[in-house]
Amino acid sequence: MLVEKRREELRELANRFGHALKNPQLLNKALTHKSFANENQLLRLKDNERFEFLGDSVIDLIVSRYLVHQKLDMSEGELSKIRAQIVNEQSLAGFARDIDLGKYMLLGKGEETSGGREKNSLLSNTFEAVIAALFVDSSFADVYQMFLGLYRRPIDKITEEKRITDYKGQLQKHCQSRILAKPQYRLISENGPDHNKVFKIQAFILGEPYGIGMGKTKKEAEQAAARISYDLLMARSKQTV
Repeated sequence: MLVEKRREELRELANRFGHALKNPQLLNKALTHKSFANENQLLRLKDNERFEFLGDSVIDLIVSRYLVHQKLDMSEGELSKIRAQIVNEQSLAGFARDIDLGKYMLLGKGEETSGGREKNSLLSNTFEAVIAALFVDSSFADVYQMFLGLYRRPIDKITEEKRITDYKGQLQKHCQSRILAKPQYRLISENGPDHNKVFKIQAFILGEPYGIGMGKTKKEAEQAAARISYDLLMARSKQTV
């Protein structure tokens, strides 16, 4: 049986996701590290490892579904790379810290004294278990909305950063699939002292001039030119639909 203080802690955590708990025992299990269960065997508590396993799959599915629904012009491999940037130990531990998850974890004395509440590995694993508990306590549709309600913005940021850093790849893929040609980049100008140069580069597709980009390196200028060219091609394609 859960004491009222613990029930209140569990309700507090669930409220961070906007969820009203139906079965507090599920969330308590998700927060129970095996070290605590082993040290308190008389309580007959089950640890959260099976929930970690389930939560890993649930989070993968949530992020995959969201990325697909965004209708990004990216290949399966590129989407997988973005998902890997979102669903990893460091990112999940960051999500856990955002909701102060360490405060609610049940840890054994050894983990407690060694700073377990701040360990990335414990935080990320417990976060997965919590998502599993919320899934079991509600539904996939509900936990999908709970997760995105808290983490849509950081997911969008990671996705946008990936798009920004790989406009050359996107432009090349688009050109090769539509017009069977690779974009070419030409240096237009190079100004400034050696320690603070500014490069201006223009993209050409089938000899036709497209976007001009500027940057402190040639690579940065090429990415800027590719971004402008890609956006121009996307705008033209929408006009012809």
